[in-house]
Amino acid sequence: MLQIVNAATGQWRVLFATLAGTGMRCGEAFGLHVEDVDLAGGRIYIRRSVRNGQEGSLKTAKSYREVEIEPTLVEILATHLGSRTTGRVFQTVKGTPFCRSNIRRKLNQILKTLGLAPAGLHALRHGRVSYLRQRGVPEDLIRQWVGHSNLQTTSRYMHFDRDYRERVALGVGLFSGINAAQKLQFSPNSPNFGSVAASEGVA
Repeated sequence: MLQIVNAATGQWRVLFATLAGTGMRCGEAFGLHVEDVDLAGGRIYIRRSVRNGQEGSLKTAKSYREVEIEPTLVEILATHLGSRTTGRVFQTVKGTPFCRSNIRRKLNQILKTLGLAPAGLHALRHGRVSYLRQRGVPEDLIRQWVGHSNLQTTSRYMHFDRDYRERVALGVGLFSGINAAQKLQFSPNSPNFGSVAASEGVA
């Protein structure tokens, strides 16, 4: 996700940083007003959504929420908003809401320059959930931040990259406490496997 944000420029960079840093739905981002962004408190209030160019209510009751954001995203948004105190956070030059298809097209242009496969805007939402889970953020907090009504929905958003799987495998290695010399002395089918494992506390 960081690659995408760094490769984007202008308002696109701010939008993709906001999507990646909050996990909000793109329609929710399109519906943000300046008044919904509390820069001093470091949080965003999600109160409406844009669908087919029309501003309306959110998807579910759980979708109405506040999301705490990190200082870097606060700075990015502060620079983007400048002295503005009203209006949409993200808008076209005519002041109208963004169109999902146009944003998806821009995202895929960036992905192409990065040599990555095409993806939809929801990929940033999935990526946010995966990022938070891999860092041990409590499930209930993740659910609140992304506006899910249950954990089953959140679980469907989880993806583990190869580096993470390798780190976990090393961290929970069954034989990590057995030194190299001992490893050479047995195999799972050898008679002394059980005794060596027992001596090292492997159960």
